[in-house]
Amino acid sequence: MSKHVRNSRKGFTLVELLVVIGIIALLISILLPSLNRARETANRVKCGSNMRQIGQAIMLYANENKGNYPRTRYLATSTAMQCTYDTTNSANPVDPFLAVDNDIGRAMFLLIRTQDITPEVFICPSSNDEKDTYGTAPGINAQCKVSFRAANNFSYSIANPYPSTTAVNNGYKLNATTGAEFAIAADKNPEGSTNYDLTQPNENSSSAIMQKANSPNHQGQGENVLFGDGHAEFVQNPFCGTQRDCIYTVSGSTNGNPTTNKQHPGKSNCQPSWSGDSILVPGFPTVW
Repeated sequence: MSKHVRNSRKGFTLVELLVVIGIIALLISILLPSLNRARETANRVKCGSNMRQIGQAIMLYANENKGNYPRTRYLATSTAMQCTYDTTNSANPVDPFLAVDNDIGRAMFLLIRTQDITPEVFICPSSNDEKDTYGTAPGINAQCKVSFRAANNFSYSIANPYPSTTAVNNGYKLNATTGAEFAIAADKNPEGSTNYDLTQPNENSSSAIMQKANSPNHQGQGENVLFGDGHAEFVQNPFCGTQRDCIYTVSGSTNGNPTTNKQHPGKSNCQPSWSGDSILVPGFPTVW
């Protein structure tokens, strides 16, 4: 006779399952902030690398253009700036120096056309922006475009390359002779973003208030800034320009002295007040 032996297996009880789930949830709550911080740290490093590459491309462009930084058609008698998109889908080459005056997007897109810099470099990895793909037409490339296709193709702000006659008379210039402390570019200007107010903080504000004037690219924690000597660094507040000037606001001073009379930049209000007033204007802002 054969004997059948039945093995009994005991499963987990509901209480044991709940305990295991609770432990896993606790571990996740402990590890998740650390993972998020590590991811943001890596993004800041990548964003800083983007800034340095943009700076190198600007310097190369300047070397090939008598020291001048990139800009397209320039109308000095106008105080207004423009931000146009290029949504065309044609493989025919286009001249970026035709038709549009004082266009920020066209100025920065010149770096893609002339310096072999890729669209990815203009995207902050901490933002939700996406690289420009130019379009879907056969044979389309950077030479077929004059500007970025959409607002989310450009994550950074740049110093005004189209100064008015008044700004020039006040000593403002944007070329290879720009000072080492002058901010040439940085993470996207917070103007127009929800819960941000550029004019509220000053250089001595608490970190909570200072976040209102920092770039939304890094959730108000700070911004990567490209300076005139070519180096880029992450700073925790925008009061890092020449003489501790706020790099995102128009100064209320004509000599660089600290002032509380800061103004939001806009299409007709983005002109530097003095030679070191590095007002960074949005390439493609949400509200401008």
